[in-house]
Amino acid sequence: FLVVLFMMGVSSYRILERWRGWSGKHFAPLVVAWIVVHDLLEGSPYEFMSGRWTVLRLAPVFGLQDAMTVRNGFGSLPWCTTNNVVTMAFASTDLVMGRFSMPIEEWRKLVTSCIMFASMILGTVGGAAYNALAPEQLHELEIAVVAPWLGLLFLLNDWVFPPATDVSSRLSEGLLLTG
Repeated sequence: FLVVLFMMGVSSYRILERWRGWSGKHFAPLVVAWIVVHDLLEGSPYEFMSGRWTVLRLAPVFGLQDAMTVRNGFGSLPWCTTNNVVTMAFASTDLVMGRFSMPIEEWRKLVTSCIMFASMILGTVGGAAYNALAPEQLHELEIAVVAPWLGLLFLLNDWVFPPATDVSSRLSEGLLLTG
């Protein structure tokens, strides 16, 4: 069921992107509100929709986020994986060995991997600091604290990776080569 809900998030993204022309700026407020409501329900003194199955509420949001990031953004899932670490190791080894003239694609992979790795470390340290320093009554709002930042990332995605315009308008503007 978890996978089905995740896929529903991906499908929702695709449907709204195709039929309504939605992009990150449209999804940002929806995602922020969804996560805040999730945390409020988690922290509720009532047992209304809380318990061990509450992770199901977040699956569609993560599906939506991953769809946007992979298809119209960064080009990979938004977390640092072994592939990113291997890329950093290869490139840094080449740099240490004196190979400074890497192709531009290798530099892009290195920069992307470093950003992913640094973000993972900062997120880990930030989460640990929040747990250590936040007042006890705010511990139930763990995810809601990062929701505005996630919304900002959705907006930045549109700025860094603008939504594709249709081919005919790009042709008329002389942005595509023909022939």
